[in-house]
Amino acid sequence: MPRSVLFIKHIEYETGGHATTLLSHLPTREAVFPSALPALDDLAGVVITGGTMSAADEAAHPSLARTADLALRAIDAEIPVLGLCLGHQILGRALGGEHRERAVDEVGIIDIDVLEPDPWLGGHVGSVGAMRWNNDVVSLPPGATLLARSATVANEAFRFGSAVGMQFHLEADDRVMRLWDSVASPTLSQLRSVDAVAEWRAHLATDETLLGVVERGFGAFAEACAQRL
Repeated sequence: MPRSVLFIKHIEYETGGHATTLLSHLPTREAVFPSALPALDDLAGVVITGGTMSAADEAAHPSLARTADLALRAIDAEIPVLGLCLGHQILGRALGGEHRERAVDEVGIIDIDVLEPDPWLGGHVGSVGAMRWNNDVVSLPPGATLLARSATVANEAFRFGSAVGMQFHLEADDRVMRLWDSVASPTLSQLRSVDAVAEWRAHLATDETLLGVVERGFGAFAEACAQRL
């Protein structure tokens, strides 16, 4: 069986957004609330998407611990690993960062200050407005390189070896936003307002800086995964 990029999902309606689209030329597979995960030799890369639970709630959601274990072994094997929001927190906790529940209340487009020109962030340095929806945060793991921060979160993105965690939703496309405003409970509009959601969707669809980071960043991640095929 050829190697593939594994999308690990901890929410039923997660699509992977831009990550799914920009990796669609590669073999991919999904594991939703996984009870078992593939062997490392079957993987070209790993994407850990968002979810509504706490990354610390491993008793209620055993798939979180399985995901953390796979992520650590994948990093040791130099397999590309990308953690988005909950995925960022799973990675950070597994690598020794301090996880804090309900530390913030962030919903919407947030200015992210990118500090280092990492390829998976499109080589961008400076401000970029990206979608955030989270309450929990995780500190920078020991030995990791801080890639981005914001006014409210000190660790918005980090790199550790073959892994990058992003607290923000770089993958959020319009389909993701529509699902978050219809299937999610509560919806985005219930948390903020219909007008606010419309503004966020317009930003995600038209902001040239963000769209450049999305295309170059996920493109670079895809290239790293392709090298293992």
